[in-house]
Amino acid sequence: MTLENVNIDDLVEIWNRCWQGYYYDMAYTREHMRFWLELGQVVLANSLAICTQNQIVGFALLAVSNDEGWIAGTCIDPNYRGKGLFAPLMRSQLDLAARSGLKKVYLEVLTQNHAQKVYQTVGFTNIRQLQIFRIGAEMNISAQLTKTSPIKQVLLPEYFENRKRASFNPAWQRRQGYLERYGKTTALINSEGTAGILISPKKNAPLLDVWGSTAIGAEEIISIAFHIRSQGFSLINQPEDWIVAVLRVKGIKPNAQQYEMCIELV
Repeated sequence: MTLENVNIDDLVEIWNRCWQGYYYDMAYTREHMRFWLELGQVVLANSLAICTQNQIVGFALLAVSNDEGWIAGTCIDPNYRGKGLFAPLMRSQLDLAARSGLKKVYLEVLTQNHAQKVYQTVGFTNIRQLQIFRIGAEMNISAQLTKTSPIKQVLLPEYFENRKRASFNPAWQRRQGYLERYGKTTALINSEGTAGILISPKKNAPLLDVWGSTAIGAEEIISIAFHIRSQGFSLINQPEDWIVAVLRVKGIKPNAQQYEMCIELV
């Protein structure tokens, strides 16, 4: 069945029940769920659930952007894992995506998550590895950072144009359209236009986007990140680039890693 007739409160209950026991706390409130659906442009009419004894025991949320899709969350109720339900759910979801005219579907999965084996079974292939950083205030590296060149605040079109010229290839949650849906943000780039950072005004929000096309630019923008978020910050879906290289030189390693995966439907 699709999820288009499932109300928001029931969807929150299904989400929280199925994500129990995951590596991270994935519990959502009603407001979190509404924001997640809107931010990702999840199409509930194209998102599937699997039922047993009149209860939804697994789901897949499908976000859509033009002719591409992204799995914005998929999980099986802990009481029904290991019963062979996940692969049929994913095959049905991909069939529906193909009938809807999508040409590709993407997802990200933690490297230690056994779900990746199911994704490979139904046709997904690894594109690259992405890094997740959760940096606390105790990681004080200010003394190691280079003196920064002038940083300027810019409008989003200029920010994304500089990022495009830097040939930064973002994962789904760092694509331009996705980031623009956050609403109020602060976009900063260095004077050479070789590095940038996009920040939410919410104090504890992760860094929305960080990129650098040179080692110097990356170090400059990381210095800005530490200055703005002196209590620490998190950064998700960071590809292997100058940002990751500079952080590693400073002794900061990823807390977790993901595989970005994709399947071509046509």
